[in-house]
Amino acid sequence: MAREQRPRALLRWCLAMLIIAPACFVLGINLVITLPPHPAIPSADGTIAYFAYGSNMNDRYFTRIRGITRMSSEVASLPGYAVRFNLDGIAVLEPAFANLAAEDGATAYGILHHLPTGEFSKIVGSEGDSYNIHDVSVVRSDGSTVTARTLISEPSLDTPEVPSRRYLGYMHEAAQAYDMPAEVIDRYNPENGAYVPVVSELFGAAMHTMVWVTARL
Repeated sequence: MAREQRPRALLRWCLAMLIIAPACFVLGINLVITLPPHPAIPSADGTIAYFAYGSNMNDRYFTRIRGITRMSSEVASLPGYAVRFNLDGIAVLEPAFANLAAEDGATAYGILHHLPTGEFSKIVGSEGDSYNIHDVSVVRSDGSTVTARTLISEPSLDTPEVPSRRYLGYMHEAAQAYDMPAEVIDRYNPENGAYVPVVSELFGAAMHTMVWVTARL
């Protein structure tokens, strides 16, 4: 009887390792990337102004997870556009992503990142082919305007959906940190996001790790 149980015990151990080892790696990596963001770094090279309106607004995600070097960041707005969650993702876990849509009378709030030359191409390369580069005129907090580049995609959802709690969390954190209008902060409240207990946590950790590793290949 003992001999018959040994193969079963070994099989259970192997299956447990197949689950535990990747989970430990994911959680270990995420313990590192949840540290504070890298500070802005001066650069003698040329700069590119990039207007971010989704998860890239978040300093921690932008610098720690995506590994993007920035010179400075500030809140900015884009008149004539609205942030819409009309790009499809993964059903239930990551239902939708942010996008910009032209809309009369609307104003999209985001973060204006000043990047060293070359960093913008890293962003474009990692976002995929569905986005197009647009030059837009954004308004800074002092009322001045500056031409910046941003990424806009053709909508893939007929009706915008609610994004994940993880995704909204990044946007909410940025909206608070950069003192965006109260209605913007309320709109990005992560409690309004899609969430599946335990599964969403593991999926989010895996997403973080995948982006972290890919950005450093």
